[in-house]
Amino acid sequence: MTDAPGRGKIVGLALAVLAALAVAFFAKDALRPPEVGAPKVAEPAATKVLPAGPLLVRGRDGAMRDLAVRTGKGLILHFWATWCAPCREEMPALVKFVSDTKGDPGVEFLAVSVDEDWKTAEAWLKERGIQGLPLALDPQGPTSRLLGATGYPETFFVTPSGAILEHVIGPADWNDAKFREFAAAFSRASSGGKT
Repeated sequence: MTDAPGRGKIVGLALAVLAALAVAFFAKDALRPPEVGAPKVAEPAATKVLPAGPLLVRGRDGAMRDLAVRTGKGLILHFWATWCAPCREEMPALVKFVSDTKGDPGVEFLAVSVDEDWKTAEAWLKERGIQGLPLALDPQGPTSRLLGATGYPETFFVTPSGAILEHVIGPADWNDAKFREFAAAFSRASSGGKT
């Protein structure tokens, strides 16, 4: 005769092991850390164009600018805020990008703060020694929302004709070689291939 109580323990142990393996198999993805990669790029934006306007932002001199008015240049339009952690983290690379590309005749860069007022934005920039960044203000972000921004930072590459060529959601890697290549191609296309 066989030992029934010992066999029951073995079967019970085997079932417990199988159950634990099943739980581990189905739960394995929950234990992975979230993937952090390149910023998301919105749907292919070549079919999107800037809304007719007005798309108003305020300059440091208090003058209003309608971003819907064509200037004949490509526009890299970057929305950010002093209270936005990813915006603060990407700012040094963004400032370097702007410095490296400021002589580009075919493209204008504009960093638009959605902070409440100039006092807040300028104090934050001064505290960090940031100068030479082309700035505008969109208090509370109504213009950024008209463009389709859902959070900050977000960057729009707008062709001279007003088409939104690219919409980068989240922080961009402004020093990444591929990103720089894209920006250079955008510049060439914006200036008719003359740069």
